[in-house]
Amino acid sequence: MSKTDEVIVEIQANEALRKYAETFLLKKRKNSQEKALSEENRIYVIYARKSTEDDKRQMQSIEDQVEQCQRYAKRNNLNVIEILREEKSAKTAGKRDRFTQMIETIKTGESYNSILAWHPDRLARNMKESGEILDLLDKGVISDLKFDSYVFNNDPAGKMTLSILFAMAKEFSDKLSEDTKRGVRKKVSEGKYCGSPKKGYLPNREDYFRREEETFNEYKELWRRFANGESQAQLAEELSNKGVNAKGLSNFFMDPFYAGLYCYGDKIIDLRGVDPKFTPMVTPEEFMKVQRENRKNPRGWHKSDEFRPFNELLICHDCGKYMVSGLSTNKDGNKYLYISCGNNSCRKTRKENGIKPVVNTTRGKPIIEMTVKILQESLKVDKDTYEKAKKIYLEGKIGIVKEHNDEIRILKSAITKTENKYNTLKEKLYSVKDSVIEKDITSDMKILLHEVKEKERELKKLELDKSEYESQVDLDFPNYIDYVNFFRDIVTTLETTDNTYLMDQLVKLVCENITIKDKKIVKYTLREPFETYNSLKFLSGVEDGI
Repeated sequence: MSKTDEVIVEIQANEALRKYAETFLLKKRKNSQEKALSEENRIYVIYARKSTEDDKRQMQSIEDQVEQCQRYAKRNNLNVIEILREEKSAKTAGKRDRFTQMIETIKTGESYNSILAWHPDRLARNMKESGEILDLLDKGVISDLKFDSYVFNNDPAGKMTLSILFAMAKEFSDKLSEDTKRGVRKKVSEGKYCGSPKKGYLPNREDYFRREEETFNEYKELWRRFANGESQAQLAEELSNKGVNAKGLSNFFMDPFYAGLYCYGDKIIDLRGVDPKFTPMVTPEEFMKVQRENRKNPRGWHKSDEFRPFNELLICHDCGKYMVSGLSTNKDGNKYLYISCGNNSCRKTRKENGIKPVVNTTRGKPIIEMTVKILQESLKVDKDTYEKAKKIYLEGKIGIVKEHNDEIRILKSAITKTENKYNTLKEKLYSVKDSVIEKDITSDMKILLHEVKEKERELKKLELDKSEYESQVDLDFPNYIDYVNFFRDIVTTLETTDNTYLMDQLVKLVCENITIKDKKIVKYTLREPFETYNSLKFLSGVEDGI
């Protein structure tokens, strides 16, 4: 390989790795700390309460509280969707219907997720309900609490009200949370450890990822063996026998961290750029090769005790069912691979129609010969033909991506229009005084919010699908050098090996399915990239199924 070719391959691998990491990030299940780094869509309910037990001691009427909270919301651009008023004491838990309604609505996640009140003591004056609010905050069910006033009044009887403890705890929690998030963001941007352990690595004193000498090479060897076709189950069993934790091995082989891209929260950090001393476990080329092979071989290259060559590959022309394989012996006593239709109804029909043999059969040798012929034809490919094949293949994928882009653009436009209607109503809710109008506005806002959420879910799915398609382009179609070498290596192996398992896997790399009629191959469908290449060149001797 020339120096120029090496540079091109490296650039292609890095671009493919970046696209893969973007898709990995969209699909990745994030922990609570990572979620905290992402911007949340906080939707507030204004809760105003006035006790009916002693009107003389009420410092703020309900409408005063609502008005001040509305001003606060407008000043701070808070998204308020509903206003709840309650005339009940908060001394005893479980006595406030509106408070209970508010907590249950938040738990469903269908409407608001945050609370705005004039003062903490409007929310709770008893241990149970204040504890429930704190618990929901810790779990992230309540996204945020806001208060217009932080002026606290002590009870004359000498008891410090729970609201002060609640406010103090919340203030401390908010500061700690913000400090933690700020620190995590900084650490992530610097490529440092953030509570996300990686196999074969340990954080040093400065929290940079450094190879763990005892395990790094062992896990690196796992990559090599997995890339060479060994199953995850086999590798996991060996690790367990050594007393090494084998959990998460599947994610280990999918995480782009090991090629140098750290996915955390909603960020992708190139560790090779921010940390010159970081040692990737595999190169981008090696990483993408593994992803490509996994994609081509969804079976995972597992070898079971009941392995049957060409299982779910050969199709009977007469009945359309998969044929089954086995070993048979010829007149000379030599064993050979024998594939036949196991459908009794098919046999009965052939017998009634006088077709011989009664069973639709073939041998393994013609399958191998056909595959070799396909590959040998493909070995005649030159750079121009390769580029044409790739262009045709990419046009199909790019067409799908373009369709997704159009759908995403239309959906984003629809979301923006719905949000504009929602924001118009939100402005009205800031200043409305009439309770009937207020309820109508709230009802309309909830309908619009539901529409936005549905569209956002659809948008997220479209963006993930688009990202996966873009990533698939690099996974499915190899570079020119790998393309030619790949064909040559398979041909050599098929012509020399007597390992039926290896033959089976190599043929399945090339062929999607093969149709058999009376010992002859009458049709076949190729996998990518062979299918695209086959559309440019007619492979003589066998109907190609196009």
